[in-house]
Amino acid sequence: MKYIYKAIVLIFSLQLMSCMSSIKIASVVEKNTDGNFLLKWEVSPDVEGKIDIYSAMSDTSMRNFSPVRTKLIEDQFALLNPSGSGLREFFILKTSGVTSGIISNRFIEMDNVLNFRDLGGYITSDENQIKWGKVFRSGHLSNANLFDQEKLKKLGIKTIIDFRSEKDRKTHPYFINIQKINIPFDGSDFSSIKDEVLNNNFTRSETILFMQKSYKEIIDNNSDKFADMFDVLLDPNNYPIVISSHLGKDRVGIASSLLLYVLGVPEYIIEEDYLASNKYIDPTKTISIKDPLPESLQESMTALFSANSAYLITAFDYIRETYGSIDNYLEKKVRVSRGKKTILRNLMLYNP
Repeated sequence: MKYIYKAIVLIFSLQLMSCMSSIKIASVVEKNTDGNFLLKWEVSPDVEGKIDIYSAMSDTSMRNFSPVRTKLIEDQFALLNPSGSGLREFFILKTSGVTSGIISNRFIEMDNVLNFRDLGGYITSDENQIKWGKVFRSGHLSNANLFDQEKLKKLGIKTIIDFRSEKDRKTHPYFINIQKINIPFDGSDFSSIKDEVLNNNFTRSETILFMQKSYKEIIDNNSDKFADMFDVLLDPNNYPIVISSHLGKDRVGIASSLLLYVLGVPEYIIEEDYLASNKYIDPTKTISIKDPLPESLQESMTALFSANSAYLITAFDYIRETYGSIDNYLEKKVRVSRGKKTILRNLMLYNP
């Protein structure tokens, strides 16, 4: 009988260990309007018990993290006061011997800069994680006030990559004391694109088709510009880096998508990052037009100023159709070799 009992205990222990090893914690944190950090989580499969929250002002070492709160798993959220400046903080969650990835607030609120957010934190297909605070994406920084510039300083930004045309740069220069690397994309500047939609009275459908065509042209005409961007990313002395353009959704959107692809992020997450621009760009506040537009043109402008899955999917499908695969395009046209991928992963992943 005692052998049967031991066998049952062994089987139960193995099942428990198997269950623990399969537990996963999906978590996210954002700053609310009061400046506090709102953590949300889901634990799968469903288990009951406690979840421990750890916080740190730096993600450079797990030793920096200290316990700040214990909650029930089923609560699924916690509201925490900032421990430091309130600009950002890093968190991990633990339950049943399992630890989440490092999470932090992705969006950095600015006074006069649109769509400023971190490309860190994403989990790759091989379950590594991109480091926070290495590469940010943003709209143009020409309107950055002293408050915004102080945030850039606190984030430690060393390099700004500017994709805007020479015309846009002259019209809206950056007055920021940070290294600026100009990589002007071939094609019309944003004002010209907006004027083309308005002058031709494009419908919403015509604007979408126009944007899909523009994305294909970005892919075809700017592979050398993407290559220049990756060269900047390959130099560890340039980090942290901000990649910027007019709204930070099209040229920056494609560039960010290619970078995330190189780092091994699944395409559905790449698409989610691309579409996140819609949370931080309000077309009604961004469209600078004196006279009221008819409804049809308002819809066209909204399509122009929005991130649309159809645009990114068109770009990726076009790359596959034209170059055989995204990897072929990156290697043959953008000069991102296997060796360069390894360097980028070593620079940008916590555990490459």
